[in-house]
Amino acid sequence: MELKRIKFVSAFYFGVVALVVQLITGISQLILYKSNPGLFSSNGLPAPSAVFSLIVTPVIVGVLFYVFMLLLIWIYNQVARKFPISWEVRR
Repeated sequence: MELKRIKFVSAFYFGVVALVVQLITGISQLILYKSNPGLFSSNGLPAPSAVFSLIVTPVIVGVLFYVFMLLLIWIYNQVARKFPISWEVRR
């Protein structure tokens, strides 16, 4: 079996996963802030806002990770043309 080419649509799924993980992180930050408002300020961190925690940061992280994965897939496809990866599957 050989892996010569990765489809670029798989980068979309990585971007969605990054967006969801960052959304979960933002929700947990807001829950922590609401339960203990002094937690962030006592550690020298700014208080999280709902807009940034739930909208701005997840979208930015998702888009950046999507673009990063597109770049990695493109690099892999260029290298795999010359040096394809192959392995044997036994039953």
